[in-house]
Amino acid sequence: MEDGLRIENMTEDDLDEVLAIERQSFNDPWPPEVFKAELRHCWSHCRVLRKDGAAVILGYLVYWSVADEVHLLNVAVDPKQRNHHYGRALLDYLRDFAVTQSARFITLEVRRSNQAAITLYEHAGFRPVGVRPRYYANNGEDAIVMLNDLGSTSNVGPLPGRDDDES
Repeated sequence: MEDGLRIENMTEDDLDEVLAIERQSFNDPWPPEVFKAELRHCWSHCRVLRKDGAAVILGYLVYWSVADEVHLLNVAVDPKQRNHHYGRALLDYLRDFAVTQSARFITLEVRRSNQAAITLYEHAGFRPVGVRPRYYANNGEDAIVMLNDLGSTSNVGPLPGRDDDES
């Protein structure tokens, strides 16, 4: 983690700031009830990014940890705080968490049109592995499914390749 930054558990007290970032970041933002539900689920992890000594939230992420998979549901950085590598800091934190949990992979879905996010994810080690047609309800846009294969860092080894089925 970059010096001067800290990632903490999100609380309901953080929701006003988180929702403000959410609304500025997405054309179909999560409503407060979704964040509140994620805060209650035992498999869900909600984190906020702050600078040391500051209360303001720079960004956040929400992810699930189930069995040997970590699934990224939501990540955003305050638009006024972008281009400082805070998104990358959040993804590095997510990867470190996944490795400590012996996860085999991290998955996510991203709008096909969100090239900035796709580029960020690719630089963080994700690769496209599929498409979910008409995934987004607000406009029917496809989602690109991306995967970060952590198999080599877990106890179970790498994911099988497509050629493995043809033996």
